[in-house]
Amino acid sequence: MPIKKVIRPLVFCAFILTLAACASNPVKLNYDTGSGIIQPNQYISGLRFGFVTFQDNRMVPLATGNMKMIGWGGNTYDTNTNVAEHVTRSFVKQYEYLGFKAVWIQNPPVNFSFSSRDWVRSLRLQYPNVDVFVIGKIKDYQFQDLTSGYIPGTGGNLLKSQVQVEAYYVNSQDGRLIWGSMIHHRSMKNIRDKNPVLVAPDRMDTDLRRVILDFADRSVPHLDKSFPGAIQVAQANMGGKLGGTGIPGPTIEAINPKKTPIPAGKGRLVVSTTPAGAKVYIDGVFYGDSPMMLDLAPGVHLVKVRMDGYVTVRNKVGILEQQITPWEERIHKKY
Repeated sequence: MPIKKVIRPLVFCAFILTLAACASNPVKLNYDTGSGIIQPNQYISGLRFGFVTFQDNRMVPLATGNMKMIGWGGNTYDTNTNVAEHVTRSFVKQYEYLGFKAVWIQNPPVNFSFSSRDWVRSLRLQYPNVDVFVIGKIKDYQFQDLTSGYIPGTGGNLLKSQVQVEAYYVNSQDGRLIWGSMIHHRSMKNIRDKNPVLVAPDRMDTDLRRVILDFADRSVPHLDKSFPGAIQVAQANMGGKLGGTGIPGPTIEAINPKKTPIPAGKGRLVVSTTPAGAKVYIDGVFYGDSPMMLDLAPGVHLVKVRMDGYVTVRNKVGILEQQITPWEERIHKKY
């Protein structure tokens, strides 16, 4: 057998054992919903979400057998908090903050198993009021303590945070998949001489919050197809205007898109039409009447505006993080 094939597994094993052997102070995790940054009650819905405790599938903790491991680099870092429970609880807290009804299914039935076709039925018997079950796996929720210098003792101290979650939304009544995806956010911060144990929790949960907000935003069009009209979008940044009320929107001057800070992980779309008062749909979901501004996840979104007696207009718009994208359209009467 070639020497390289023998050495590589040994080196990896030595690396894993070294990580497991190092000691550190425990990292305290305390999720923040983003109060003051993220607007509360963005959605109005009677749907009730049941989040089954996510599976902890993080690679390094599984390899070491230490599921408390939360970070590594110059040292390894553990947490006294159960990571799977922390992430699932964070989803529930954030969804409730956004205006959804959510429960944490911490103790599923004894016979519960995702490998069984009857898992939805077993959950429904215990949670009959839940409309959507959310199951998932935590692929990444950890940080690395790094240095930017090639020579030890030089450069700055860096902290790299990364969060990756795979989640699926399932109709509780028929067991059909509504929507599922894997979403990943990461960040890098120069922490200089700061203690990683103090900085890392905030960085990780900032990335986790972005992941959860992306899941909430991206799931709405799919949920609307399974439960038509069950979700409305509240535009709190527009004087309490509600999507679906038919109340004409304010003027662009009243909206003042540059005055209100853009939430982390979002970009701002400003929609205006001539004449005003057209119904605005984003990715198939009705948000209200033009003009309006919407804070959306970065990416390509389908914008549609329609008004009785006028030609419907559709267009794809790219949204960039922390940037304002204006979308202005003159709509024409039907002949």
